[in-house]
Amino acid sequence: MPHPLVAKVGRSIATAMRLATGVSLVLTGVSLVLMPTDAAEIRLLSAAAMQSVFKDIAGDFERTSGHKLNITYATIGGVTQRIQAGESADFIIGSSLNMPALVKDGKIEGSSSLTTICKTGIGLVAPLGDAIPRVTSIEEFKRALLAARVLVYSDPVRGGAAGVHIAKVLKQLGIAQQLKSQITLGAGGDVTEVTIAQGKGALGITQNSEIVGKTTAQYVGPIPRELQNETVFVGGIPAGSTTSDAVTALITFLKSPTALAAIEAKGMQVE
Repeated sequence: MPHPLVAKVGRSIATAMRLATGVSLVLTGVSLVLMPTDAAEIRLLSAAAMQSVFKDIAGDFERTSGHKLNITYATIGGVTQRIQAGESADFIIGSSLNMPALVKDGKIEGSSSLTTICKTGIGLVAPLGDAIPRVTSIEEFKRALLAARVLVYSDPVRGGAAGVHIAKVLKQLGIAQQLKSQITLGAGGDVTEVTIAQGKGALGITQNSEIVGKTTAQYVGPIPRELQNETVFVGGIPAGSTTSDAVTALITFLKSPTALAAIEAKGMQVE
């Protein structure tokens, strides 16, 4: 017969082992709940204007869904070029202008499957501390541009929606030639940063979403209503693909209160 102390120790060890096994099973169960077995990587090709939004919400999506986002950004024109060249992605965010054309070309699933995400207009940005010009009327807008030491907007050749539109507006207003020596072109998605780098007296024109929230810049205001151009961002899946559970989860998340709040905080409007 074992000594009573030995027996007591044995019973304590057995109890501890049973508790440890129970805790392990509970933790395993929690792990299974929090991390789905079908977690996937989502290859997302997105318009650059959405970059500031995804910077704020990507982590939340990944934590709540278990899926991972692998994001590539490009101008609207760049998105079109990449898809036309055969680049593969699980979900694509473009605009209401280029996505229907990609549907027509057989590169994106039918128009009925396109998802409207948000829209944004065009505004002006200046380095923090600069005097803010009035730009409410067309005449005020023209005077502000002509008075700028440097005028920055995205290179229209690269296909950025704001850059293409601003180039047309300058011609329409008859001041394109006068401004030629003052213009510095951004690559797309970087107009605010380029404007800040140019220093005092610089003025940038880009989508509102690329201005709001930049602490070293100040939002001057929207361009006049008569000249305004809103970009509507829509998402779609490549032709021949099926919408995976991961992509469905992303689309649902983009309509969630968390995502909608982040979108609105970047100066965009939701439907």
